[in-house]
Amino acid sequence: MYEHIGKNRAKTYLIIIGFLVFIAAIGYFVGLYLDYQYGVRGEYSILLLGFALAIAVIMSFASYYYSDRLVLSLTRARPISRQENPRVYYMVEGLSIAAGMPMPKIYMVEDRGLNAFATGRNPQHGVIGFTRGLLDSLNDEELKGVIAHELSHIKNYDILLGTVIVVLVGMVTIVSNILLRMFIFGGRRRSSSRSGGGLISLILMIVGLVLILLSPLIAAIIRFAVSRNREYLADSSGALVTRYPAGLASALEKIKGRSAVNTANSATAHLFISNPIGKKNRAMFKNLFNTHPPVEERIKRLKEMSLGVGT
Repeated sequence: MYEHIGKNRAKTYLIIIGFLVFIAAIGYFVGLYLDYQYGVRGEYSILLLGFALAIAVIMSFASYYYSDRLVLSLTRARPISRQENPRVYYMVEGLSIAAGMPMPKIYMVEDRGLNAFATGRNPQHGVIGFTRGLLDSLNDEELKGVIAHELSHIKNYDILLGTVIVVLVGMVTIVSNILLRMFIFGGRRRSSSRSGGGLISLILMIVGLVLILLSPLIAAIIRFAVSRNREYLADSSGALVTRYPAGLASALEKIKGRSAVNTANSATAHLFISNPIGKKNRAMFKNLFNTHPPVEERIKRLKEMSLGVGT
């Protein structure tokens, strides 16, 4: 368990460092392009390198401290209080005590799909979100299994890594788009001003095009740093908290096939207990880009843990 937490923290820092290097390299690359266009030596490349690095540092800082707010905004989740839903509130409170961790804030997404997610940078700032459909469809034992699963993600620091990725993946895509547009619309005007400029501009435009085409793949690779094994570990850890693996297994049976959430997207999909992207959107690359292990395999493992009790 502690080894898994340490790996999650290490992966988070490595991804942030890689993001800093990537953005700084892009800034320097664009600066070299402008140096060539305007016939100067190193002025733009050094300036844009510093500017890109500053932006990358700010975005990394924001991804660490404010990405949970972004996730809640993207999913259109709203907080729920003890008075509004005492059933859920007391379940989360009791299971948090059993897990030996602070009680996270509770949010709800007004969606009929059956799903849940966790976000936040550490157990002291954890958040659990549920869809309306999930709360209405699960019985108490099933809902406890889902809550314990999400609490395990928080305790294991899976949410630190997953939440940071939401911001950084989006930033990679945005930078790739800006780079491509700059080369297409900026390069044409100045390509004839210098000998050989047309060829250089064409090469840089191709590089920009490759970056924009590969940006979804880059984003997927970064998301896969959050190993699918984390779901198996959270299932097992949650089952240890509730002492009833059959509860989560039964919940996953109901969630299977009904997990689509309208407000979810590819950037936030890996945060949910089950893939929230509709089947039509993921059918083409189901096995390659699925951020979750097969639900059937998860249910099978939980039933094996239960030793027949409740199944």
